[in-house]
Amino acid sequence: MEKETKQEFDNLGRMIKLGFDAVDKRFERVDKKIDDLDTATDERFLELQSEMKDGFREVNEKIGHVEARISYIERDVAEIRKHFVYRDEFEDLMGRVKYLEAKLGVESGK
Repeated sequence: MEKETKQEFDNLGRMIKLGFDAVDKRFERVDKKIDDLDTATDERFLELQSEMKDGFREVNEKIGHVEARISYIERDVAEIRKHFVYRDEFEDLMGRVKYLEAKLGVESGK
């Protein structure tokens, strides 16, 4: 019986070794897939990084154009303000002119 038991243990040892060898091969395939995934991820990350740089460059250019347009508008508004008369001042002036026209007997140009 001892010889048969030893044979059984040997067979069991071989079966376990075959199982571990199969698992090792599967782990090697998994490791390769992970390496491939890491490489693909790194490449995609670099592509995205480049796309983002291009996008930010475009946004910065557009912001520059918007800032230039705002500066132009600010100059225009400042120029308009130089000639601006408030409504109450205008109405007061119109009342005075109307009074003077009536006193002088001049017909309004309106």
